[in-house]
Formats: sequence, C-alpha cells, structure tokens
Amino acid sequence: MKLLKNIFRVALANIANFGSSFLVGFILPAVLTVAAYGHYKEYTLYLSFVYIFNLGFNDGIYIKYGGKDPESMNREELHEEHNFITIFQFIIFIGMMAVSLFLRDPILTLFSIVTFFRVLTTYHQNFAQATGDFKLFSNGNILKSIIYIGTLLFAIFVLRSDNYLVYVLMSVLSHITIYLLYEITYIRRYGYRKTLNLKGKFNLFYVGIFILLANMSLTFVGNVGSWVVNFGFDVESFAQYSFQNSVLNLILLIVNAVGMVFYNVISQHENQTMLKLTKRICLFLGVFSGLGFFVFRSVIEFFLPQYTQAVDLLSITFISIPYIMVTKIIIANLYKSRKNEKKYLKDVGLFALAAFGGVVAVYYLTHSLEAIALATTGAYIVWFLYTTRIEYNYLKSTNKELLLLLSHFVVFFFTSTQLTILQGAIAYFFYIVVVTVLFKKEFKGLIDYARK
Repeated sequence: MKLLKNIFRVALANIANFGSSFLVGFILPAVLTVAAYGHYKEYTLYLSFVYIFNLGFNDGIYIKYGGKDPESMNREELHEEHNFITIFQFIIFIGMMAVSLFLRDPILTLFSIVTFFRVLTTYHQNFAQATGDFKLFSNGNILKSIIYIGTLLFAIFVLRSDNYLVYVLMSVLSHITIYLLYEITYIRRYGYRKTLNLKGKFNLFYVGIFILLANMSLTFVGNVGSWVVNFGFDVESFAQYSFQNSVLNLILLIVNAVGMVFYNVISQHENQTMLKLTKRICLFLGVFSGLGFFVFRSVIEFFLPQYTQAVDLLSITFISIPYIMVTKIIIANLYKSRKNEKKYLKDVGLFALAAFGGVVAVYYLTHSLEAIALATTGAYIVWFLYTTRIEYNYLKSTNKELLLLLSHFVVFFFTSTQLTILQGAIAYFFYIVVVTVLFKKEFKGLIDYARK
C-alpha cells in the first residue's frame, strides 16, 4: 500500500509537471515564431545536461542513502555534505558566469543561474527519493509547476511577449522557487550548522561520477537525435524534431515517477517475482499508451498545423515507449541498487556510443528526420533485448510477450501513418481490446498479485 501511495504522489506531481510541460509544448509554439521556439528549445536542451556540473556528488548521495531511514542518520555528516555541495556549486557558478559574460550570451547567463539552483535542488531531491520522502519531493514539484504555469500565463496574456528570453526567465524563476522550498524545509528539519569536513566527500564523487556518467549516457540516447538534427539541419527542422521529443517526454513523465519510487524499493530487496510482474505491467502500459498518440495528433493538426511534420516523427518514436518504460523503471534501478557503478557505466556507455554511431550513420546515409527517429527507437529496442536477455536474464521475455511487442510495432505504425485520426484511434482501440482478451490470464495474475 505504501508503494502505491508513493507512486500516486510522485505521479500526481509529474501530472502537474505534465500540465506545465503541455502548456509549454503546445502554447509556446503558437506564441513564438518557429525560429524563436527553436532557440527556446536550445535552452531546454542545455538544461538536460545541468546535472553534469555536480560532478557526481548528488548521485553519490542517492546511492549512499538508498533505502535508509533519515531519523537514524548522522546529523553532523548530513550538515557537512549539505554545506560542501553548496560551496562547491557556488564555485562552479562563478566560473560559468564568467564565461557567459565574456561571451555576452544571454542564454548562457540564464543557464548559469539555473544550473546553480537546480543542482542544489537535485541534491535535496536525491536525498528525499533515496530515503523515501516522496511527499516532500511531490509537493516541491507541484509548487514548481504551479509557479511556472502562472508566470508563463502572465508573460503570454499580460506582458504579451513574443521574446523567447522572457520565457527562459520564467523557467529560471520557477527553479529558484523550488530551491528555496527544499532549503527551508531542510533547515526546519535538521537545523543549520557552520560545519565543513572534506572526509568522505571525495568518495561520494568517486561513486557518483560513474552513476552520473551512466545517467548522462542514457539522457544522451534520448537526445541524440536532437543533437544530430541541431548540427545537421536548419533551425526549423530542429524545432520540428524537438517538438516531437517534447510531446514524447510528456508521456515519459509518468514513467519517471514510477522509476523514482522503485529505486527505494529495489535497493532494500531485489524481489525477482515482483520485478517480472512489474516488467509485464510496463509492457502493457506502454502498448496502451499508444492511444495517447491520436490525442496529440489531433491537437497538433487542428491547433498547431505548422508542426504537422512532427506527427510523422511521433509515429516512429512512440513505438519506443514500452522499451523505455522497462529500462527506466527496472533496468536502471537494478544497476544502481547492486552498487556496481563501473559495470553500469560500461554497459550504458557502450549503449550510448552505439546509439550515437547508428544515428550519425543514418544521418549521413539518408539526411532524413524520420530515419533518425527510427534509429533512436531501434537503439532502445536493442538495449531492452540486451539487458533482459543477457544482464538480467530472469526478465527474459516470453514468446507471447515478444509477439505482443512485434504486433504493437506493426499495428501502431500502420494505424498512426496510414489512417485518419478517428480511424486510427478506433482501430488501435480494437487492437488493445484484442490484446486484453488474449492476455486475460496474465491480467488476472497481475490483479491478484496487487491485492496481496
């Protein structure tokens, strides 16, 4: 029950984040020109690599406190770690600001400010997630979403601005607010002490840097298409590709919610029966989520016709959702919970290099956005097969599950590209009904297990 409650809390927070991302993803393209939106997405692309600047310290905190009770922890040690990361990050901030001011780049200047507050926020979030304090984590994300939506609407309807820098500034304000919430909560719970001790801190960097680089590699795979398009195509094409990536990420917000909760669970005990069932749930939910494509397609075609090219890309990348769900919720957390950081980095690093090589090769061979999207989807499928058949072979898919995934690939691509919105939605819904009937026994088993 506690697990479901925590999942619900984080999912609720991510739904709020979904709302703000939905507004950003669908309203901003209508307010800004395609070129201006492309510049805004360039800023958000930079944001996807903010966590690099803690050099692994926050990830070390995540691994160190996974599954532990905060009440039994050494308070002095907590204060030392908190003060250390604050000072360390301020030094990084000074360096970034100096570079951005020298280059006279307003986006880099705002990015430098966001990096300082976001890294410190991530420190608090990692501690909360690792120790199971999902109430604080959820409340913080909900507040950030509310403030971001409020400032966004203010800029649109009151300021009536079509300057993308204004919307970047709104993002900065929301990040500062969430940092203040975590900092105030931390001080209220644990107090504040002017203490600093370097002992043990570099070990956190050592452990965390492997996790950070591995996480960065996974993030890179998700963004590799955007990077290649950014350097190989014009800004309008980049805006189209980034737009579909943003829409796909709306679905993955819920996936990330479940993944956050599961690390705390898996770090305490690796229950193979539970993980097998969780994997099957991920596959079913990933297949069912395909209905969301037709909702997004209708919104784009009726309200944002200038982004219709993104629909073709979405029809390809949406296929990857079941595979991403399994790898984010189960596989990544298994690597972390076993505390084999070097193995995690090695495997994910090779995966990222292979994905990058594949996407670049496809780019030079085809110069096609659709081919790049297909190459990215193919990379996720290969990673899913490798990890479930070799690294964690007790998660190996049954023949029935493989047939489900194959049918999903064919049916979804056909209904999303060859039929109208209504025809496709009806046909895909019928497919889901057929899947439900064929997997009736499996669904019953999942329900019975959940009731225990």
